[in-house]
Amino acid sequence: MPPKKKGKGGKKGKKGKKGKGDKGDGDEAAGTAAPSAEPPEGEDREELLAKQLQSVNDELAEKKRRVEELRKENEWLQQEAHQTRVESHEYMSYMAKKTHKRQSTIVSLSDQNQKEIEKLQQEKSEVLAEYEQKKAGLRQLLLERENELAKTKKELQELDEFKKLQADQISRIKDLEREVLKMRGVHSDTLQQLKAQFLKEKSDYQHESDQRITSMGKLANKEAARCLDEHTQMIKLENRQLRHELLNLIKETRALHEHKLRLEDQRKELLREQQYAKDLAVLRSARQHKVLKSFGLLEDQQGEGEPEEY
Repeated sequence: MPPKKKGKGGKKGKKGKKGKGDKGDGDEAAGTAAPSAEPPEGEDREELLAKQLQSVNDELAEKKRRVEELRKENEWLQQEAHQTRVESHEYMSYMAKKTHKRQSTIVSLSDQNQKEIEKLQQEKSEVLAEYEQKKAGLRQLLLERENELAKTKKELQELDEFKKLQADQISRIKDLEREVLKMRGVHSDTLQQLKAQFLKEKSDYQHESDQRITSMGKLANKEAARCLDEHTQMIKLENRQLRHELLNLIKETRALHEHKLRLEDQRKELLREQQYAKDLAVLRSARQHKVLKSFGLLEDQQGEGEPEEY
């Protein structure tokens, strides 16, 4: 700032020397147009500088308001980061509760499997009851067949032609007995297979459930850590961007302040130039009166109020 002011002072000195060098030109011109035209030009410059100064003040106020908004936004981002950490902790608690709930679900499944075993046992009892019922029916049928056989034997004794029928009936009865024994064995094997298959499926499901719970827990922890890291990195990046923008605004504010000071210096310089122009106009007017008086064109009374020559 001091070197710039010195440069402005140098310009002022040059203008002053130029004014002194124009003394002869002022005597020869002897006109009134030039002194009357310079003040309006200075007033226009003053008005223009005043508008620029007002514009700079308005822009400076806007930058200050923007700086305050960015500061508040930065505080809000800090609060968001804290809230994110709190929510992450709550999420981890939620996953722990969910894991416990899954363990409870496994226990419930074990109870359900026990109920299914009881149901199978009940079905087994029903099948055995049905088997006993069929067995009783077959016994009844066997008794009927035996009665028929006895009747047939009696008839065969009377009729030789019915001996073949007797043999067929006996064979049929034996086949029925073999079928009953076979059905009993098949039913027993089926029950054993169902029981073994159920126990295997129960073990496989238990193992698969344990693996899924472990895998889901690890995946949830990994996902939570990744989300937290991404959110933290995003907040850091936004903070760096906001800080960079804040520094730029501070630089712009300083530049505007310096520009404001320069405009104020220019305004003061303009006021001095206007005062100098007015003094120069008075000096030229006094010299004109003096010249006119020397030629006897003015009376001595009109020259009493003339200023001294510089």
